[in-house]
Amino acid sequence: MIEEILLLSDPVLIPELKAVLNGVNVDLKVNAILTRKQLDERCQGTLKNTRMVSFGSDIIVPEAILNRVECGAYNFHPGPPTYPGRFPSSFFLYEGGTRFGSTVHEMAPKVDSGAINAVDWFDVPPNVDCVTLNAMSFRSLFTLFKTLSPHLARNSAPLSRISDTWQGRPTTQKDFNALCRLPSDVSEAEFKRRYRAVGEGPDHALEMTLFGHRFSLDNQHTAPDVLIGATKR
Repeated sequence: MIEEILLLSDPVLIPELKAVLNGVNVDLKVNAILTRKQLDERCQGTLKNTRMVSFGSDIIVPEAILNRVECGAYNFHPGPPTYPGRFPSSFFLYEGGTRFGSTVHEMAPKVDSGAINAVDWFDVPPNVDCVTLNAMSFRSLFTLFKTLSPHLARNSAPLSRISDTWQGRPTTQKDFNALCRLPSDVSEAEFKRRYRAVGEGPDHALEMTLFGHRFSLDNQHTAPDVLIGATKR
């Protein structure tokens, strides 16, 4: 019997995610976890009849906590199994992919390595930009969340696993930072390729270092990129 879900997410997403879970189980306690400190404090007590769900959170959960969550811990990853790690949409666009998706998997000590429970694949239109792809990814991920919510909110048994497996090395913040740094001799083709992959926004500006000075692209979008595009786990 599920009594509580520890929901690791962004404050903007919490209300809607919580509404979905309580829509299928009105008695379920949904405990929003926004920081690692909150997670540590909550997990000092019992985790019996408790499940953990991470959706758009950058909190890395320690193995010791994962091992104690009685009803399992699951992460909603904004990319397919072929793109583990951070900023999957950016690396997908940089590599010129045509088919993207979102993934639900069991949380494990190593990022994006746990058994996979569900994948939603979709075709990507030609010349789509990063902001648009992130929005498509969010819709796909939220659809998976709604589809699995009856089980997550009511059934203490583990989610079933599928045969899909992770492929490739998980990308990191360091990898993304390198993608954002333009070489001083960048060609027009390479600039366009990176601009499409990175886009613009508070954390997505291309930059270049010349004569000891760092120059960054002046952001043109007033709204930040879709939150889910930067999920870590």
